[in-house]
Amino acid sequence: MLRPVTTAEGVPAPEAKARFAEDRLLDAVIWCEIEPGEVVTEADMMDRFGLTRAAARSGLTRLGYDGWATPQPRTGWLVLPVTGALIGQVLDARRVAEPALGDLKLSADSKAELIQIASVIEALYGRTEAGAVASFRHYVNRIDGLMLQSINPFTARHLRKLWHHSARITHFLEGVGDRQLFHRVEIRELVQAILDGDGEAIRLEREKLIEEQETFFLRQLLKSDTPLMSGNGSQARPKPTTSTKNRREA
Repeated sequence: MLRPVTTAEGVPAPEAKARFAEDRLLDAVIWCEIEPGEVVTEADMMDRFGLTRAAARSGLTRLGYDGWATPQPRTGWLVLPVTGALIGQVLDARRVAEPALGDLKLSADSKAELIQIASVIEALYGRTEAGAVASFRHYVNRIDGLMLQSINPFTARHLRKLWHHSARITHFLEGVGDRQLFHRVEIRELVQAILDGDGEAIRLEREKLIEEQETFFLRQLLKSDTPLMSGNGSQARPKPTTSTKNRREA
């Protein structure tokens, strides 16, 4: 049984507020409203997103639980930076997981919806107006959603998070240098492969997408003035303490 969104008096239930905060902050992280590497506090989130303190705490805790942020003593929460190591890890993980999309089986309703989306995508393809780009990306996201609905739910959950990471990296790197946008040039071929039920073609188009994103990420990184941060391994390696140093010299 689903939990109620409102109480009997019509006021949003506390758990509904918490869920809203969690979704809102995740969306803000993915769209880089909260920038990679930024340190935020509960008070920041209350001011910026109109949340209660309890909701802000719940949202930040969820980001921490899902690996999007880490608590910092006395300062707040550090949002996961975008690093070269992170980009490589995300792309490598997608190369392992995305071949499962070749086994997807669309329901009749999903196939009918995809046919409708294909006609809209065709009309929007290649247009550069802001509204057209936003609409194009909305429908591409819906195609991704239809694919995730049609595969093993555990694999789908893993892929959804990887795609969230890829989306955040894309949004972040689109904002550097000449602010060039990333375009899904393979999307029409992917849609046709899905409609044809051609698993091998689906895998091929997804691999082409990963290669195109990798090229875009590298090109934009070379235009970025943002200092690259060390990978998690370097950050996690403790520096020798004075006592350790003294023991070595003894």
